[in-house]
Amino acid sequence: MKLHLTSLRGDHHQLGLQQGKAARKSIHKLLESLTEFKVYKYLKPNWLPSPVFLYLAKHRASNQLEKDIPKYYPRQAERLRGLAEGSEIDLSTLLFLQSFELLIGAPRYKVEACTAIGFSAQKTMNSEVILVKNFDYLNDLEPYQVAYKAAPDGCYRTLGFTISPLPCMLEGMNEHGLSVTYNLAYTTDKPSCYVPLSMVIQEMLETCRDTDEAVKYLREAKRGGHDAILTIVDPSGDFRSVEITSNHIATRKMEKDYLINANHFQTSEMKRYEIPHNAVSLIDGTRVHESSEERMKRVQVLLKDKNKVDESDIIAILRDHGPEDEPSANTICRHDEIASTLRSMIYHPEKRTIKALHGRACINEYLEIQLQS
Repeated sequence: MKLHLTSLRGDHHQLGLQQGKAARKSIHKLLESLTEFKVYKYLKPNWLPSPVFLYLAKHRASNQLEKDIPKYYPRQAERLRGLAEGSEIDLSTLLFLQSFELLIGAPRYKVEACTAIGFSAQKTMNSEVILVKNFDYLNDLEPYQVAYKAAPDGCYRTLGFTISPLPCMLEGMNEHGLSVTYNLAYTTDKPSCYVPLSMVIQEMLETCRDTDEAVKYLREAKRGGHDAILTIVDPSGDFRSVEITSNHIATRKMEKDYLINANHFQTSEMKRYEIPHNAVSLIDGTRVHESSEERMKRVQVLLKDKNKVDESDIIAILRDHGPEDEPSANTICRHDEIASTLRSMIYHPEKRTIKALHGRACINEYLEIQLQS
């Protein structure tokens, strides 16, 4: 699948308007196909007709998101309104699509996903700080992956990746080289407000210069999106893993020359809010944390005997299918009936570049994108 990059410029409403026009066909196609998505069929009760379910879902999303987004993130609310205008989609429908970020990670659906690895300058052959990520998500959303380079008025420029109906990035970098990835996590915490975490990440990248500023911002930010594990780094090599729910947050620093994140918490402070590790998925009966634990163990094995890594080593890890070379839901390059690797990224914060591909890491080639150009 070819990676398409769209450049945006102006105030936040103009960014959304440009984004909506560029993604209009994609968003309309997604809406037309929505009732065929596997996750939609899991979310909708069998006894409830689709039109009724969609009406109730839109009403619920509007009630949850319509007040909190403008209240806490007015710039991103303007971008959302611009996206609705540009894509010719009514705002309530677009809010419903934002709410999927809050819903589809629920443990009963097992959309457990993503592997992120940070490498210190001491760990890489060319003494460069590198952050990498395989974005694993719903297979149905593979055609709707998009990349944006944005120059918002009065804020830092950003380069990032998201899904066409979302106005804000799920992960990316800003002009200072501050970079972030976003892995889903599963907890028992209940939101105190309803704002997709992608909007929190977007605002962070538009306003923070380095890791310290980013962590301080996240501690104080109103957030009500999905629970997550964020991996954050700046060009100085200050890596921080941020384990986050709507009401709680904890951080950990790089202990070795590398840092690994999958989908389970590693700090003692946050483990108390996590769902039990013996919890099972209602889809296939497997443990919800099984894939997360297996992918993390595999990265540790692949890095165990390597004093330093070069880019070929890093790409081999992102394309790895386990010791038996058999792709599955438990491999770093994930292949699964519900959720697979849809995007792979290699961040170079010092150079302000990202090498990225859309689709499976094992079958596609990386394209370098420069933020500064």
